[in-house]
Amino acid sequence: MLFTACKKKNDVVTQETYVPVIINSDWFSVSYINPKTYSLEETQSSQENVSYMILGDSKSIVFDTGSGENQPINGFKIKPIIDQLSQLPKTLLLSHFHFDHNQNISEFDFVGFPDLPFLRQSVTSNNIYNFTDEDLFLGSYPSQVQVNEWYPINTDIDLGNRIIQLVNIPGHTNESIAIIDKTNKMAFLGDYLYNGSLFLFDNNDITIYKESVDYLLSILDDDYKLFGAHGTPEIEYDKLGKLNAFLVCIESNNCESTATNLWGYDVLVYEYEGMQIVIFQ
Repeated sequence: MLFTACKKKNDVVTQETYVPVIINSDWFSVSYINPKTYSLEETQSSQENVSYMILGDSKSIVFDTGSGENQPINGFKIKPIIDQLSQLPKTLLLSHFHFDHNQNISEFDFVGFPDLPFLRQSVTSNNIYNFTDEDLFLGSYPSQVQVNEWYPINTDIDLGNRIIQLVNIPGHTNESIAIIDKTNKMAFLGDYLYNGSLFLFDNNDITIYKESVDYLLSILDDDYKLFGAHGTPEIEYDKLGKLNAFLVCIESNNCESTATNLWGYDVLVYEYEGMQIVIFQ
């Protein structure tokens, strides 16, 4: 699949054809999502993580770092893949802070955070953020990170002929963000919505989750392609509306739950039209 971009040179319009990079890896299944976007699936991971690389003409975004379950090559687990995909300046953005999305964070020289007040207030004077046990959910790594840049929320960010926005979509976690690619009508939703069981960590999160899905439905339309952080990358757009109905069903006590134990935690499991929401108690 080729991507053609137009550029002016001496007042003459020229066309440059982008040739996708083909990656061979024993761990990552790297797929090209037109235009100038790659998914990095970890099909052998216990978490079935999917990270993304989003390229503009002048800089790029890496969205999540992978699960860290693969064996390193020359000391690195994801950097060799990222470096093969592009030599553009790279910023790492995390969809959220859970353990399965940040395990290769030390391989990135430049880390961006969403400019959320509670995150600003949590960094030290030299912009060090210390991860908490609640942030990570499991484990103790990473303990901290240097924040190199604060990315504004709901504001156009130009990667070079590619406009994205970061939006805060709390519910799974307070710091959860989505990347909305306004130029190409793509939305990267992290763990807010993907092809698999969705996890909430308090009954009160249902209301917050519902507010976030209402907001997403207000800014997206069915021309957008949606991508999640686990399982098969692309999500059917209709699943966003189904999630909304699912949350209404739970809020109105019209959906029954099953109490069970998961990973040593008491949880409630809800089912709705092929979707599943797990709420930790």
